[in-house]
Amino acid sequence: MKAMGRWLLLGAITLIGIFLLSNIRQMFLSVQPDQLRVTVSAGTNLSKMIEVLPGSQAIDEKSGLLRVPYGKAWEYQGTAMATRGVLRATTVPLDAPVISWRYYGYSVKEQVKGYLHGDFGTYRDPYTRKEVAIAHGIPQMLLKTCKYFVPGLLLAIVLSILAAMWAALFRRAGNLLDGLQALLVGVPDFFLIVLIQLGAVYATKLLGHYVLLVVQVGNRTPFLIPFLTIALIPSVTIYGTLRLAILREMGQDYVVTALAKGLTRGEVLIKHVLRNVMEDVLAILPKATTLALASMAVAEAICGITGLGGFIVSPLYQGISSMSSICVTLGLITMAFHILYALLRKQFIVRTEVTES
Repeated sequence: MKAMGRWLLLGAITLIGIFLLSNIRQMFLSVQPDQLRVTVSAGTNLSKMIEVLPGSQAIDEKSGLLRVPYGKAWEYQGTAMATRGVLRATTVPLDAPVISWRYYGYSVKEQVKGYLHGDFGTYRDPYTRKEVAIAHGIPQMLLKTCKYFVPGLLLAIVLSILAAMWAALFRRAGNLLDGLQALLVGVPDFFLIVLIQLGAVYATKLLGHYVLLVVQVGNRTPFLIPFLTIALIPSVTIYGTLRLAILREMGQDYVVTALAKGLTRGEVLIKHVLRNVMEDVLAILPKATTLALASMAVAEAICGITGLGGFIVSPLYQGISSMSSICVTLGLITMAFHILYALLRKQFIVRTEVTES
């Protein structure tokens, strides 16, 4: 029970940290958060604007400068523009960008208030240009992302296990795969995705007809590019860990004994070694899953996919208050996978402890 309490506390602290870090951009200010400049027509004066904008007061009637409640400048700007007789409403720029802990605290406080009332933020749809509640958009984004994330992660696990076993059976194959793994470790995610995209473009030119969707077009979402990215990048990490684990086990006494009794190298790998390195696989899977999520975000951004990762990176889908909701959602997904791996380790890994009498 105490261990579960510690894990729950750690999870809560992690989510709070993600929420606070996802709002770090609110700390940097380039405009006055409590001032608004309004230009009105001849038949309108600032007194009418003060009635429309509660809590505001005129600073300079001649220049149309208003003081509004702290942090309400952007909200009141939209309200002013929708008011009859207003020609223009703009925020007041600062002489130089500043770091404002006050505005950061104000933004976090307002978001928490919204969450408590069921308001998780909005984002502007790039096609309809309408404000959409992020609570309605997250399930669609999650479904779109999982269509290639889950199969890609499963393929990464299977591919890395088969590659590590093949490398252990054949020395030349092992040298080739080790060199390929060392090469892929140093290749940035975006470079690999661009290479896959270029491959699709050249394949289309060579064959003379459509082969592979490179970017999202309407409701048509690319599958192969994010799928391959998610499968290849984590598999490099899993392969490296599994390769070292197999080499470690192949030097153990039970392997030497099994080979001396006439078992083939393949039989020893499948019947004994593979079972004993499962703990290493389950230990590296949390890190591999995190890499898969990062690769997914990069792939969605490059391919213009409106999934969870694409929403975070692309400015087309970002809202004022919805960013932290997506980041917390990704954090919850990561934690869910970590819990799954912990349960698998508890279920399949047998631990023996020697107690002193």
